[in-house]
Amino acid sequence: LFHSLAFLLLLLFLDKRVGRSGKVEYLLKWRGYGDDDNTWEPSDNLDCVGLIEEFERKRKESKQKPGDKRKLDQSNKKDKKVAKTGERLRGFDRRLDPERIVGATDSSGELMFLIKWKGSDEADLVSAKEANIKIPQTVIKFYEERLTWHSSNQDDADEDD
Repeated sequence: LFHSLAFLLLLLFLDKRVGRSGKVEYLLKWRGYGDDDNTWEPSDNLDCVGLIEEFERKRKESKQKPGDKRKLDQSNKKDKKVAKTGERLRGFDRRLDPERIVGATDSSGELMFLIKWKGSDEADLVSAKEANIKIPQTVIKFYEERLTWHSSNQDDADEDD
């Protein structure tokens, strides 16, 4: 699930669909990222009810059907591929030191970490496989911060209930 700080990077909702799992997903545009980095996120991962309600209200007003945005994007993809010269580097290609992992998602079918870089206000989605190899201690710290330990006293008290 996304860490709440990740929503500071959220720019806007672009589209809505029902994913393979049958759950509602939203296409998100991230602040500081190009359209190629837009991601589909399950609504369960999103802790921003106000933003979702605003998107749904605007969507209803425009009477846009789910998937229309995607069709428009696909028709424009050929133009976008030509204009890739001068695009900024992403992830480890930026040659910056990671500050911390802000959040994680697997909505693309692959586990990705949202990494905040030292000396930059922008974060990048990086594959967990690459992060595990290049910054293992940062990955370990991310997981350690989210561990929940149960003492044996708690377990004993639970059995008594």
